[in-house]
Amino acid sequence: MAGAARRGARRGQRARPVQRGPRAAAARNRCGAAARKPKGRFVVKGVMAQQALLRVWAERSNRRTVALHALSHIERDEDDGYRRLHGLDGVTLGGPGPFTVDDLRKVGQPLGVVTVELPVSMGGHQLPSWDELTAISRWCRENRVPLHFDGARLWESAPYYGKSLAEVAALADSVYVSFYKTIGGLAGCVIAGDEDIIDETVPWTSRHGGNVFTVFPYVLAAREGLRTRLPKVEGYRTRARGLAAAIAQVPGVSVTPNPPHTNAFRVFLPGTPEQLTEAHRALVDAESVWLFNAFEATGIPGLSQTGVTVGDATEELTDDEVARLIGALVEKL
Repeated sequence: MAGAARRGARRGQRARPVQRGPRAAAARNRCGAAARKPKGRFVVKGVMAQQALLRVWAERSNRRTVALHALSHIERDEDDGYRRLHGLDGVTLGGPGPFTVDDLRKVGQPLGVVTVELPVSMGGHQLPSWDELTAISRWCRENRVPLHFDGARLWESAPYYGKSLAEVAALADSVYVSFYKTIGGLAGCVIAGDEDIIDETVPWTSRHGGNVFTVFPYVLAAREGLRTRLPKVEGYRTRARGLAAAIAQVPGVSVTPNPPHTNAFRVFLPGTPEQLTEAHRALVDAESVWLFNAFEATGIPGLSQTGVTVGDATEELTDDEVARLIGALVEKL
């Protein structure tokens, strides 16, 4: 490999980062075309991609305020990056479910950009209704505020609306889609929008350290996921609805939303996270089945939550088998 690189250099050939090569172009062009946006761009990490995009929108509008859900990934899971790195001000909206156009109307200051997470992952993977989503889009356009969809799970959201990815994405000025969740890639994402907007994100992702020379494995994994898993997304959602109904029948256990909006939902169980973790380890030893990755406190004493995402691995167990196992987990508390 090194020898080949040296020979290429001697011949006057210039090495080209793989993220600008034909395979990366094919992945981002497919996403851009699916979303009917003029340009898509592959970025190795969604955190930097979206922060760069919010920065561009804020600078264009000359307003530093970002409206976003209080439970959104950008607000909760990025160590305050959009504030501390980009000097943006967050206006958090919503409760356990998605925020509404009425919430936007009540904001008493100009907004630089509105971000809608589809779905609100920490809110039980809930989605706004189609009427609500179109009302938010209409409000943003009437008030000349850019609308961005944090669509890490946008693939999974479209079936809920009975719409194509393009029809959903058309409501927003820019969108983000992830390759490493249901699609099953190693990492990476695509941001899509008008060509000048997407081009302006390039220096900001570089400043984040995102100009990785070789992303070839990530691109190949993304293309494979688009080929093999994307066609299964609607089936995953159908299975999630049946699975959630079965789990909800276990005494002391509830799910939200019920039925699920996407292929994922939250499960609420009795006990503390520590108690459930210990009981889960015992269940794994007894049954050789791993149900949940982690348990989190809910703020209500004696009640914890965890998440379920339906994918290929879920097919190894029936709905009744999962319900039985969760019942056994609760009995171990």
